[in-house]
Amino acid sequence: MEPTQRGIPEDAAVAGSERAEPIGAYLRRQRALREITLEQLSEATRIPLRSLQRLESGAFDREPDGFARGFVRTVAIALGLPPDETVARMLPEATDDGRAIHRGRQLLARLAIAAAVAAAVALVSIAWSGVKLLPERSDEMLHRRDAVRALAVEHGLVPIQTIPPVAAAPSPAATEFGPPAPEGR
Repeated sequence: MEPTQRGIPEDAAVAGSERAEPIGAYLRRQRALREITLEQLSEATRIPLRSLQRLESGAFDREPDGFARGFVRTVAIALGLPPDETVARMLPEATDDGRAIHRGRQLLARLAIAAAVAAAVALVSIAWSGVKLLPERSDEMLHRRDAVRALAVEHGLVPIQTIPPVAAAPSPAATEFGPPAPEGR
């Protein structure tokens, strides 16, 4: 589909395609249009030839640091280009940052969903395998040996028959106030 058919003026479409060009390729094309060699540009800008070669090869296209922006500004002035616009060409556009943030949020959401699914699968597999995480409550009571009572029985102070059976434990009210009252009254 042509740019004019989509409602975009042709001049804006050309400008948009020029902005999509990496800064190294743009500077190389501008230098070639002016018929200036890399050696001549190096002498005019006092930028080492190796740095200019790296600039035009695209070594500084991805992450424009301060040195790369300085090189681009100096080369733009030497080529007769507007320096601010040329440096702006190498900086990422605001829409790219929004997309990167959106992609980061999508990745975070996917990781959270994956963690939740993994936790659910782990819980289901534990439940399915029959592993008991909590002890079961049984009808059996745990009885400890009462050392004082055993000592009293040993010395004959308490008869053996008064020790309550293992299955039935006396209620606290029965031990304090005598035998329990019959139920149903």
